[in-house]
Amino acid sequence: MKKILFWVCFFVFISGLWAQQFTIPAGAVLLESTEFKNNGVAYIIERRYKLPSGEILYAYYDVDGNNSVTIQKIEQTPILALGTNINISGMPGYREFNFGDDRRRLVQFMKIMKLGQKDNYSGRVKTPSLSDDIFDTFGSWRSEFKLLLDLYDETWVLEHRQWSGTRLASTDTTAIIRVNRYND
Repeated sequence: MKKILFWVCFFVFISGLWAQQFTIPAGAVLLESTEFKNNGVAYIIERRYKLPSGEILYAYYDVDGNNSVTIQKIEQTPILALGTNINISGMPGYREFNFGDDRRRLVQFMKIMKLGQKDNYSGRVKTPSLSDDIFDTFGSWRSEFKLLLDLYDETWVLEHRQWSGTRLASTDTTAIIRVNRYND
C-alpha cells in the first residue's frame, strides 16, 4: 500500500512539474529572434512574440540542453496601441480611444500624453482637470468621451456624446493640442 501511495504521489509531483513548463500561447506571432553570444558562442536565444491582446511576450531559450523555454516575461501594451484603428479607404484614418463615461481615465491619459485644451482668450494650454468645462455633463444624460488621433497630421480631437436614454442628444467636439509643458 505504501509503495502504491509513493508512486501516486511521485506521479502527481512529476506531472505538476511538467505542467509548469512555459508555452507560447496560441495566436502569438513571432516578431524577432535574437541569439546572444559570448566570444562567438551562443548562450541564450531571445524571441519576441506579439500576443492577440497586443502585449509583447519575451521567451528566452537555453542553447545548451534541449532548447526549452527557460524564462518568459510579458510587456504591457504601449499606450498608443490601446486605441482602435478606424480605416478610411485611400486615407490614413484615425485611432480612437473610447473612455466611455470615465472622465478620470480620460484626464489621466491626456496628462500622460501631454494633451490639453488651448484657452481661447490667453492662448495658453493648461493641465487637464476634471473641473474643465469640456467634461461637463448635462443633467441625467449619459456621457461618452472619445479621443481621436488623426493619423494624417497627428492632430487630436475630443468628441463628447451625450445620450438621453437610447437617443443621441448632443455631440460636442473640442480641438486638443499636444504640448511640451503646460502653462498653468
